[in-house]
Amino acid sequence: MVGGMKVLRQPISREDALIAHTRKNAYLVFQENNLGSIQAGKLADLVVLDRDYLTIPANEIKDIKPVMTIVGGRIVYDAAAR
Repeated sequence: MVGGMKVLRQPISREDALIAHTRKNAYLVFQENNLGSIQAGKLADLVVLDRDYLTIPANEIKDIKPVMTIVGGRIVYDAAAR
């Protein structure tokens, strides 16, 4: 939605949306060798969510909360520690 206007007649899949925000973003900033997927030798930047984004009902996606965020292999946010 852009300004409340429907821009796609058929939404992309959740898997494609996840790829767009991970691997594709890494490619756009010329960091695909360092970021975008969980592989040996890449930076450990990731987020742990409180629900499974791929299986929850679509109307609950907006309610997902981060449980932990890891940047460069170090925990930078931990909801349990708050």
